[in-house]
Amino acid sequence: MKLLDIVKKIYHPVQDFWESRRTNHIISGVLVSVFVLCMVVALVNYLGWLPVGGLLGRVHFLQAVEISFTLLLFFEMISLVFVIPQSIANSIGKQIEILSLVLLRSSFKEFSHYNFQLPLQSQLESVYKMVSDGVGSLLVFLLLSTYYGVQRHRAITQEGDRQQFVALKQFIALLVLATLLTLSGHDLVNMLHSGVWVQSVDRFYLILIFADLLFMLVAFRYTLHYPDIFRYSAFVLVTVFIRFSLLAPVYYNALLSLFSVLFAIAVVHFHNLFTDGRLAYINKNQPPAE
Repeated sequence: MKLLDIVKKIYHPVQDFWESRRTNHIISGVLVSVFVLCMVVALVNYLGWLPVGGLLGRVHFLQAVEISFTLLLFFEMISLVFVIPQSIANSIGKQIEILSLVLLRSSFKEFSHYNFQLPLQSQLESVYKMVSDGVGSLLVFLLLSTYYGVQRHRAITQEGDRQQFVALKQFIALLVLATLLTLSGHDLVNMLHSGVWVQSVDRFYLILIFADLLFMLVAFRYTLHYPDIFRYSAFVLVTVFIRFSLLAPVYYNALLSLFSVLFAIAVVHFHNLFTDGRLAYINKNQPPAE
C-alpha cells in the first residue's frame, strides 16, 4: 500500500473525530470543568487550606481565566492542523485567528497579576499592557475579515493531480499534529517539574514555518507560475512575522501582529491584481481563431 493511501486512512478518521459535534461537546465540557476546578482550587487557596509553595497553591481566582484561555488556545492549534490541507491561504487565516487569541490571552495573563488591594495609579503599567494587547487583538480580528474578504480560491493543479496534492498536504498536517502533541507533552512535563506552565506557542509557529516551506516546495511540483511562487513564498514570510510578534515584548507584539495581518492582506490583494492583469493581457493579445 502506498504511503499516501495510508495517510488518507489515518487522516480522515482523525479529522472526522475532531470536527464532530460530540467532540465539540467534549471540548466545551473540558473547558468548563477546568475553569470550575480552577475556581474551586482558588477558593481553597484563599481559605488557606493548601500550602502556598505547591503547584495548586499558586492558583488564584483571576488566574483561572488565563488557564482556561491557554487550554482553548491549545484546542485552536489542533483545529489549525485540519485547515492546512484546505489551502495555504486558509491556513494563514487560521494562524491569524490564533494570533488574536494569543493577544487576548496575554491581556488576561496581565489581568491575573492585577492586585485589587492596591490603587490603580500604582498599577498603570499593567493596565497599559492589558489595553495594548486587547486593542491589538481587536484590530487583528477586524483586519481578519478583510483578509478573508479579498481571498479568491483557485486550483493550481489539474484534476488528475488534485487528489495526490491533497494527500501530500494531509501528510504534512499529520506531521504538524504529531509535533504539536509532542510539544504539549514536553510543556506538561516541564510544568510538573518547575510548577510553571509555559505554552510553546512560539515554537509551534516555528514548526508552522517549516510546514509552510514544505507545503510550498510540494506545490512547486504542480505549478511553476511566478504569481503562485510569489504568493506561497510570501505566505511563509507571514508566518515568520507572526512568530516575531510572539517573541516581541509588550506593545511591539501588537504592532508586529497588525503588520503581519496587513502584509497577508497585501499579498492576497496584489496577487489578485497581478492575476487579473495577466489574464487581461493574455485575452487582449490572444490571436484570433481562424
